[in-house]
Amino acid sequence: MANSMIPYSFIPGTKAKASEINANFASLAEYIENNKSSATSDIEKVNETLKTKADKTELITEFDVTDADTDLNDYKTKGTYIFKSLYTPENAPKGEAGILIVTGLENSVIKQIWYTDEENPEIYTRNYKDSTWGEWQSYIGKYDLKDVGYLKLQNGLIIQWGMHTIATVVYPIAYSTVAAPVLMKHGYNPGLSRSDSGFTDQSLTGFQFGSSGAFTDLNWIAIGY
Repeated sequence: MANSMIPYSFIPGTKAKASEINANFASLAEYIENNKSSATSDIEKVNETLKTKADKTELITEFDVTDADTDLNDYKTKGTYIFKSLYTPENAPKGEAGILIVTGLENSVIKQIWYTDEENPEIYTRNYKDSTWGEWQSYIGKYDLKDVGYLKLQNGLIIQWGMHTIATVVYPIAYSTVAAPVLMKHGYNPGLSRSDSGFTDQSLTGFQFGSSGAFTDLNWIAIGY
């Protein structure tokens, strides 16, 4: 049986004529030659479509913001936004300049990531959910780095510290589950035969201590949740 591309077909187990085999090859070569231009055209169309879909102007999502009085609360569209000190936005967590990355979807959760423009930049994140922006969180958590301060990691662990000369210490922020304070007194007098220091009471909000003998002040640290 013949078709439009190969004129001769053969029954398995039978001997084909050389002329018929040659005719099949000639017909196949002619078919390929006749359809070459069509195949090339199809490939060109596919390439053009891919170029259109991957248009670079559609993929560029980095913007140099040059508008004054901008507010980061309004940035909910995916992209990277660069803010210079001349155009410091409102509601930035820290710094006069920085880079803002926005990702996510408004009907679920939008996330903002803020990189401060400093030699050792800090990173902050926050989420927009249920029509409300959450608080900015440092990549290491909330913190207050002072003589009496705290560091709250994102896993909930809280480390606090301070120096006191009074007998009652109140933590900068209260623990909710457990607190483990450690203290070290300043003061030493080799002429005293006995010197003692220790906790007299402790809770999730702080502790009390007492000291006998030479005492100047107290360094303390507490870890807990």
